[in-house]
Amino acid sequence: MNARIADPAAELRSLAFVDHGPAPFRLSETGPLADLSFAVKDLFDVAGSVTACGNPDRLRDGQPAVATAPSVLVPLVAGARLVGKTHTDEVACGMFGMNPHFGTPINPNAPDRAPGGSSSGSASAVAAGLADFALGTDTGGSIRVPASFCGLYGLRTTFGRVSVAGVMAMAPSFDTVGWLASDPKTLRRVSEVYFGAIGPQATPRLMIARDAFDIPVKGIGDALLPIARSLGAATEIRLFEGGIAPWLDTFRPLQLHDLWSTLGAWGTAPGRNLSQAVEERIALSATVPAEAVAAAIPRREALTDRLVDLLGDDGMIIIPTAHDLPPRRDAPVSAQVEFREKTLALTCIASLTRLPQIAIPATVIDGCPVGLSLIAGPRGEARLLAFAEALGNLLADRPRP
Repeated sequence: MNARIADPAAELRSLAFVDHGPAPFRLSETGPLADLSFAVKDLFDVAGSVTACGNPDRLRDGQPAVATAPSVLVPLVAGARLVGKTHTDEVACGMFGMNPHFGTPINPNAPDRAPGGSSSGSASAVAAGLADFALGTDTGGSIRVPASFCGLYGLRTTFGRVSVAGVMAMAPSFDTVGWLASDPKTLRRVSEVYFGAIGPQATPRLMIARDAFDIPVKGIGDALLPIARSLGAATEIRLFEGGIAPWLDTFRPLQLHDLWSTLGAWGTAPGRNLSQAVEERIALSATVPAEAVAAAIPRREALTDRLVDLLGDDGMIIIPTAHDLPPRRDAPVSAQVEFREKTLALTCIASLTRLPQIAIPATVIDGCPVGLSLIAGPRGEARLLAFAEALGNLLADRPRP
């Protein structure tokens, strides 16, 4: 890491974990996860701790939670040890992990680059070995992008399958709970305490969304496509019928409308302490016309129906996870906005259609991890997890571009 840091390990830990979280604890000494530790994004309530959501006003004004979010209780009851709460982009409005109030968590596998957000601290903690797995949320890529940037496995679950009670709402018609781990076996073990045992799965019907590999910058698309083709016999399909615009033009008004409905009044209160990027995002959310939202609702359902029909009960679609390497830690807000808009063309697919997606480390380019993703039909997490575990480590013995 940076040679100017006197104690790199302490710096990494302090930028991954919040100071106002609970002391490490466990509820049970036994259970299927008793040998594992985990961290929780500071959007989840943990009884006795303030949920600050990456914002100093929420930290100052918030009261300690009186109950722990059900999604956090699941691994606790399964015996896992909670080691702390992790930093997040401010009120989950970000894709990079850059929080001007509390600092930017370190990407252990590319220290000069962003860790990805908004589940930034969770990804940093797992990649650094400070926790075996970590819980996060995913609205527009907040599990999947950090997984790609930090070289991790990340699961966005089917919308509505895991309770979001006790979790800060950002865009309620998109928000999901997910988790990150450094290996697919751990990801599967964690998933089993939520979904039940995951046994052998039938060989999936693989589809490569060929046009999705034209979205990343050339070096990344060219590196990922042959890897996708090596995963097994796959049909190459065109995902973006009519281009990318219909997807983004559907995602943007719906997500922004959700954001305004949940955070608009709070974010525009006089004297509110917000970063430039979040203040601009909330201001933008106030400008979405009602007719744009109304028009986007049936378009979302049409896109969903097409993708669900395409996937059926046995299909998986392979896409890149992000369009470029992680931005540098000192990238300006303007560069972050441009990056977000391009990567949203990939992350909005599962977000709009409410489908599960798993991100897996696929290669390393210019010293940065780069991930592939697989999308399955509704409640298809078992299929994704079993396939990822069967693939093993894609990085082993793979030439690095």
